[in-house]
Amino acid sequence: MAVQELPRRLIGQIEGKSRRAGPFPARRSFIRAGRWAEPRRYRHDPVAKPLTWRGASPNRSTMPKHVLRRARATAPRRPGVTGKSALSPILRSGVIGLMIACGVATADLADAQSPARDPQSPTLLTADQVTFDETNNLVTATGNVELAQGKRTVRADKITYNQKTKVVTATGAIRLVEPSGEITFADYAELTDDMKDVFIENVRVLMVDNSRMAGNEGQRRDGKITKVSRGVYSPCDLCKTDPNKAPLWQIRAVRVVHDNEEHEVRYQDATMEFFGIPFFYTPFLSHADPTVDRKSGFLTPSFGNSSDLGTILKTRYYWDIGNNQDATFEVSGFSKQGLLLGGNYRKRFESGRLELDGAVTQGELPNGSATGAPKDKRLRGYAAAKGLFDISDVWRVGFDVKKASDETFLRRYYDFREDYLTSKVFVEGFQGRNYAAIAAFGFQDLRYGNTTPEPVALPTARYNALGEPGSLFGGRWSLDSSLLAVTRPNDAGPNSRRVVVQPGWQRDIVSNVGFITTLSGSVLAAGYSADRFNTADPTTRGSSDVNRFRFFPQGQVTVRYPFVRYGQSSQQLIEPVVQATVAPKLPNGKNFPNEDSVDVEFDEVNLLTPNRYTGIDRLDDGMRVTYGLRTAYYGYKEGSASLFLGQSHRLTNTSGFKVGSGLEDRVSDYVGRLDLQPADWLDVNYGFRIDHDTLKPRRHSLNASTGVPLLRLSTSYTFVDQTASRTTATRDRVEQATFSVMSNFDPNWSLAFSHVQAMEPQPGPRSSLGTLSYVDECLIFQTILKRDFTTTAGGVKDGNTLFFRFVFKNVGEFKTPSISMNFLGNSATSQ
Repeated sequence: MAVQELPRRLIGQIEGKSRRAGPFPARRSFIRAGRWAEPRRYRHDPVAKPLTWRGASPNRSTMPKHVLRRARATAPRRPGVTGKSALSPILRSGVIGLMIACGVATADLADAQSPARDPQSPTLLTADQVTFDETNNLVTATGNVELAQGKRTVRADKITYNQKTKVVTATGAIRLVEPSGEITFADYAELTDDMKDVFIENVRVLMVDNSRMAGNEGQRRDGKITKVSRGVYSPCDLCKTDPNKAPLWQIRAVRVVHDNEEHEVRYQDATMEFFGIPFFYTPFLSHADPTVDRKSGFLTPSFGNSSDLGTILKTRYYWDIGNNQDATFEVSGFSKQGLLLGGNYRKRFESGRLELDGAVTQGELPNGSATGAPKDKRLRGYAAAKGLFDISDVWRVGFDVKKASDETFLRRYYDFREDYLTSKVFVEGFQGRNYAAIAAFGFQDLRYGNTTPEPVALPTARYNALGEPGSLFGGRWSLDSSLLAVTRPNDAGPNSRRVVVQPGWQRDIVSNVGFITTLSGSVLAAGYSADRFNTADPTTRGSSDVNRFRFFPQGQVTVRYPFVRYGQSSQQLIEPVVQATVAPKLPNGKNFPNEDSVDVEFDEVNLLTPNRYTGIDRLDDGMRVTYGLRTAYYGYKEGSASLFLGQSHRLTNTSGFKVGSGLEDRVSDYVGRLDLQPADWLDVNYGFRIDHDTLKPRRHSLNASTGVPLLRLSTSYTFVDQTASRTTATRDRVEQATFSVMSNFDPNWSLAFSHVQAMEPQPGPRSSLGTLSYVDECLIFQTILKRDFTTTAGGVKDGNTLFFRFVFKNVGEFKTPSISMNFLGNSATSQ
């Protein structure tokens, strides 16, 4: 057997038809497709670059001890070899075939997720030694074999190419690095030179998200289907002290199939294991591979139990219609109510987006609001549509429409607990500091038993403009205008129309001694028209038709004088503020329709605003003086605290504010806010309103949390006294609090408990929730216990629920069926 050997270090490059100068110095050989090429000399090759090391750097101990010899066009003569060249054409073609096939190997050993390589990309082969067996037509590269093709590299101890069978064999510490960052390890691999058939033994894959997959052997046929036998997959990190220990969880399957055309990974006879112990088996499991963001298929089903609905099974199918649209279909079964069919459709356009949603079922509904009323089978459901489209660079149109068949459908089937559904259609435009919009609003009341129809606002329009700073008398001008028409169906109340124009102006002046003065003014002109109007109570139906006009100028002067002290570790602020507001006294406000100022919430937020009402149908008229004090502390590294306290004094003796608002008297209630955060272990936000006469609290709003991750306590407390008279024995108060406790007693484990308790007007618990959670890089596990103490008319009952939730990274979320907790006193309910 005749064997020819190339120098101990051979560097070759396969190139396409067009080629630029290579990165290596003179006196080296380029192996081109089909021929040898004499090297250029370095001094005649201005674009050639110095030789660079592949692998270890020259100053490391892994550097070969022998001196690297440059490959020459003519190999040295050896005994038994004659002729002008020591390399025969067979050898040359064998080396070329080896490099071509190995270039194929770099692409083919990769999984199907990597992009196809450019056929014109050069392949670089580096090895300590290359030999050729002329008798058996074998070309062998040994010793630190490395192949680089683009950003993809493959390393092996030995690579052999058989010219007769066209098979490449790689052995010993095979490592393939993909452009995406994935790394494939193997001990033995065989592949054909047509890139279609591959066989790998003891394959291991480290993915870009640190997930791992391993198998006894892998096969790829026709470049489309990849099969791994006895495969194991897990996204969990391995144990640092014992890498051979089973991860937290893994999927073990008899066969794992990756379909490159369908971009799908399928498992046959799959078993989910926790700490190496099987706990769940399925004969078939599939999911999309990481190359796709969306793929059609069934989503993870969910299970549950409800005292109203019975046993629940929800199944959803996702349909990837195209790059810009998709749909989700839902089929839910309820042992006590039958089937529910639902769906969602989404589509993106070049100039907008559209989303449709809905559901329908044949369910039972009480025939009346009385307790124990008989139930009838009715067609129930809801529908929703949302869209937003650009008309031009300035204008866009949108809509958000919702409708339910009855008051309890959304709460019963989707745990939706809002009191209203709001629908709107609008057109709006933005240009510079200008904004314009026209819209229509509709409402559906979901409060069970309420028969009063909701109004329709059609149309509503507004235009707002804001001038440049300093553009008018050193200040900034503004213009606010609006149009409103409210219609109440079935003669349920007054129908009203309103047109408003309100120009304004504001300027800030800073004096040399530190005073900050803000001058502002506005003029409101409004016209009203209403039918079925009630002058005694504008919110109820009457019999009068009225037309009203209102002209209301108003001016304000606000003066602040901040005192600031800078220390070594903090700075302190004391800032008194005084405001004077001047406006004419208005006649009885009940002569005008009231659509946006029915309720008033007086607090520190609107103390200094020109109008303390929520809208402009009622105006804060007359003359008043407002004063307050703000003090604050700010640490340079950590810690802060601030306190604001203020009050308003009316100079006129009449007020349109209702009793109990805090503004009904000439002197208002005291309002303020405390924000305290000395360190990370304490955070307090407290707002209050105190009666100016009795100094009793009229409103409290507290949000506070304290503690460290090991134990943290938090609370949210609300108290509102809406009593109209200070002397009455019966108080109209609302008081409710939420208490929470949380402990991260381990880097992965946490325990949380929360409870909602009402004190007034109906004392008693409202809901409780306890959660035990485990979170790491590959798993979220939760044990959840819920208790709902509320009872809603219409058949939606309270209850208790215990269930377990598993979120497996890259696989999906699973919930166990809810477990009835009758020992707590009620039946189970779960959504």
